[in-house]
Amino acid sequence: MVTAILGLWLASDLAYGSHARQRLDLSIPDGKGFPTVVFVHGGSLTSGDKTDEDYGKVCRAFPAAGIACASVNYRLASDAGWPAQAEDVAAAVAWIRAHIEERGGDRERLFLVGHSSGALLVALVGSDTRYLQRQGLDTKAVAGVVSMGSILWDEQAEEALKTHPHAEVEAAFARSPDHRMFASLDAYLDHWPIRHVRAGLPPFLFLVAEEEQEHPPVLRTNRTFAERARASGNRAEVRVLPHRTHMSAIRSMSQMGDTAFALVRDFVSKNEP
Repeated sequence: MVTAILGLWLASDLAYGSHARQRLDLSIPDGKGFPTVVFVHGGSLTSGDKTDEDYGKVCRAFPAAGIACASVNYRLASDAGWPAQAEDVAAAVAWIRAHIEERGGDRERLFLVGHSSGALLVALVGSDTRYLQRQGLDTKAVAGVVSMGSILWDEQAEEALKTHPHAEVEAAFARSPDHRMFASLDAYLDHWPIRHVRAGLPPFLFLVAEEEQEHPPVLRTNRTFAERARASGNRAEVRVLPHRTHMSAIRSMSQMGDTAFALVRDFVSKNEP
């Protein structure tokens, strides 16, 4: 469905694939040559939706700032095992890149923004070359990545591998119902973005709510990624959002005066190709 409101075009449930979850909503501002934010919701890869209470308003403030916003659904663990979720984000990027010029946007100005497990997905698609390569693209198709509120590796699993045989850790991993979506321990370890830091990454911005800095260790893992990224010649920064919790950080982004929204808006502005 397409709706025009005060010069802004809103299109809902655009199909970027054949599965019912492979849908996105697109909010378009007036004008030509505008950038686009591609937003990916959270939910531990097992739940969440672009229209739910936590994420349904995320795109509202962007068109007034001259930025299009695509809010993306993707297959959940109940629909398909890993790496379907990352593959869907890459497929959505490819669809938007192929179609945004028809709506006035600039295909070279695509920015990934994700929250919680969506933050993990955008960080991975922006760093691990394999997902966009399967769409005939590379990470240069992404002008920047904003990751909000996700750890970037499993410290307990990494520590276990230092002190126990791989086969023993693999067996314990296989017994956990939380890991059923992953085919193996190695696939699980490989899905963490920290393993894919390299030269040639797009610019990264990590936003960490004040109350989620340590439990889980979002701030420490984000800073480590940013430090390694900068050491490899990339641009990466970490900002803490005062007086915000994991969920209030994203719920407030629909407000033009919100700190997180302003940081994303400014990141888009200063990192345009």
